[in-house]
Amino acid sequence: MSTRDQDLPRRFVGALVQAASFGLVRPYRTPLPLERATFIERARTESQSGLAVTVAVPSREETQAIFGTSLYASRIQPVWVEVNNQTDSVYVLMRAGMDPDYYSAREAAYARHTMSPRQNEAMDHHFEALAFSGLTLPRARHGGFVFTKISEGHKSVYIDLLGDRDMHSFSFVVPVPGLVTDVEQVDFEKLYEKVDEIDDETVLREALRRLPACTTSKNGQREGDPLNVIMIGAPGNIFSALIRREWHQTEVTYARSAWKTVKSFLFGSQYLYSPISPLYVFGRAQDIGMQKARGSVHTRNHMRLWRAPVNFRGRPVHVGQISRDIGVRWTTRSPTLTTHAIDPDVDDTRDGLVGDLAYSQAVPRIGYVGGVQACGRERPRENLTGDRYFTDGKRAVLFFEERPTSLVDVQILDWEFPDAAARVLR
Repeated sequence: MSTRDQDLPRRFVGALVQAASFGLVRPYRTPLPLERATFIERARTESQSGLAVTVAVPSREETQAIFGTSLYASRIQPVWVEVNNQTDSVYVLMRAGMDPDYYSAREAAYARHTMSPRQNEAMDHHFEALAFSGLTLPRARHGGFVFTKISEGHKSVYIDLLGDRDMHSFSFVVPVPGLVTDVEQVDFEKLYEKVDEIDDETVLREALRRLPACTTSKNGQREGDPLNVIMIGAPGNIFSALIRREWHQTEVTYARSAWKTVKSFLFGSQYLYSPISPLYVFGRAQDIGMQKARGSVHTRNHMRLWRAPVNFRGRPVHVGQISRDIGVRWTTRSPTLTTHAIDPDVDDTRDGLVGDLAYSQAVPRIGYVGGVQACGRERPRENLTGDRYFTDGKRAVLFFEERPTSLVDVQILDWEFPDAAARVLR
């Protein structure tokens, strides 16, 4: 046998590996009939003016069962939309409102094609059969999938239905199982034996000032970042507002999330759910970790929230810390010898969050109260990893409601003012 002939098996295996890397070799299994799928149990429904819209998102495993292939591996996420139209008008779903870069059914199927023409044809027909056509006739119910970019943990979905004389808009935040997050580890009902119930706003202001000023190390001996934000409202309203402004839950650190973080760190790619290190308030690590990704894992806004032992008019109070990552640096204060460098102007980051959430239309009132002791640029403090910061010592207080509030109707409370605003008012 010639050297060339001896080399054939190795080259054949190499060709298969190369084909797999381009997505040409993939398993395609018989899809699960839609009526047997259970994801619809997590559906959300909203109604207005004779239209009822239902939205649900299947998990990674449910999607693979329904479509016979792993759409999530191609970063494609199907969203189930059902419209019950009990009006006399025809309505069209504006799919670009859900995702301006949405995929057609054929495009989604093509992303998962195998080396078998027969399987590919079956996949094309199956995807088209399950897709939402976009049209809902009068006195009829129609449902199907729209193929969008992937979101994990929770997905914000906007539905715009255009009729011949009007348009109706619906907004959803729907759960997507599979992401292992901080909040899933917390039993909020058992955090405190007693929670202070406050109804008077003056009493509330004093209670908010008395909340811890800084995060700490695990043993509570060293102070870290300032606690510069407070959120008051039903958890669902707070969470929905954050998700709509493209904040994402952070994964807890485990093997899979650690590997994704390493890849993002090495290649500078975006990882929307990258874990954040634990900081401590009330003797425990953060109850909720959130981040808003920017260009890469090196630059992001991240926030930690703790449920405080206070309710205002029956609504929970959360105290938190927000900072902006602007790069990566070496440090001996971290087990990994690296840490994110934060923007030292933490007030700018705080006020950026206020503006960001005002756009969510879920914040009717905003105020400021005292927190950590003020420190200027000439004498900054350090957090637990040695990053310097300066602040006017105020923390933003955001009140959340379910009812939408436009920017022009947001009320700024006459409590205290950040230094920048105070200079203008003087």
